[in-house]
Amino acid sequence: MILSHTFDEEAHVYKVPGQFVLATSDIIYMNGLANYDAIPSGILAHASWRGTQLHKAIQFFEEDNEVPDMPDEVLPYFRGYCLFRSKFDFEPLGALEKQIVYEHDGTGQAVGCTIDLRGLLRGVPYICDAKTSAKQYGKAKAQKLLAWRMQTQSYLCATELDEPWWEMCGSKQVCGRGIIQVAKDASFEFHDFSTVDDQLLWDGCVRLAMAKLGNGFQLERR
Repeated sequence: MILSHTFDEEAHVYKVPGQFVLATSDIIYMNGLANYDAIPSGILAHASWRGTQLHKAIQFFEEDNEVPDMPDEVLPYFRGYCLFRSKFDFEPLGALEKQIVYEHDGTGQAVGCTIDLRGLLRGVPYICDAKTSAKQYGKAKAQKLLAWRMQTQSYLCATELDEPWWEMCGSKQVCGRGIIQVAKDASFEFHDFSTVDDQLLWDGCVRLAMAKLGNGFQLERR
């Protein structure tokens, strides 16, 4: 079930009357997949700014069909997205940065997410998200990919309930999911998770987050 909600942008908190909403990012953090304590706050803030600027540029481009003004630092990342779009014949459908709060199947926990990009990739419905994070290797990369798998699995759970979006697609088919990792040299890497079934793993993440809240865990921004 999709739930009516409001959103506090500054605190990044989804609000549903009478319910405590866990953001997808909250759940990923509470499962130990997004710990940035060792990274200086200034670097984290700048990376967040860069990602936000890229998302704004992509949204303007897709909605207004023209290249927007953007900071010089962001332009190569935007070019990387455009290269992905061309190479994979990606056609966005519906609203970008779509906010959805859904009821997690099996627990009833309200989960909030903001789905960055959805559309047809070579004719197949897909959920995508553009990332500007630097390339990683080995175990660090594996951990990052796992976090992204959980993020896109949450987006998939929300999308499966979004009937108006499926009407735009023409029919309710299997939906792919992936991450577009763009780099400062205007290149990109597409991480496609469509062959991985993460439904049970995401279910476990939600249940662990709920258990931690029920046993005294505090989210800093709440």
